Amino acid sequence: MKKTIALAVLAASLLSGCSPRHDAQRPENVALTFFDALYNQNDAQTAMTLVADDLREVMGHYRIASQIQRNMVGLPLDEAELEVAEVDIDFFRRNSDQVEVLVRFSGHSGHRLIRDDRLVRLERRGEQWVITRIYSDKFKTNG
Repeated sequence: MKKTIALAVLAASLLSGCSPRHDAQRPENVALTFFDALYNQNDAQTAMTLVADDLREVMGHYRIASQIQRNMVGLPLDEAELEVAEVDIDFFRRNSDQVEVLVRFSGHSGHRLIRDDRLVRLERRGEQWVITRIYSDKFKTNG
């Protein structure tokens, strides 16, 4: 009887280490949640909870998701399919407090299909990851 109780406690402790809450705090999940809020949920308020204070201040100036898309991300879309293309983290840098995530977009702007990538930098603040920088499109020109 003691043996089965000990095994049950051991199994429970092993399973608690793989909790879904820990998964939600991965930097790539934060980046996807941010862009999903802006592009698919049309919810600027949720997106603002996932960024650092200086970005939140600028986002507050634009107020609505479509204006944040246009002016901060530089990629206005009606709706977007999102996927993580690359995460700048590996086994040896797991404990890093900064990471860059490349998110791949596929969506429509008017009647045109647009496929593009955006890179964001995240920093660990306590137990949470927050977006500290949205990199501009390096191929964007004014003419």
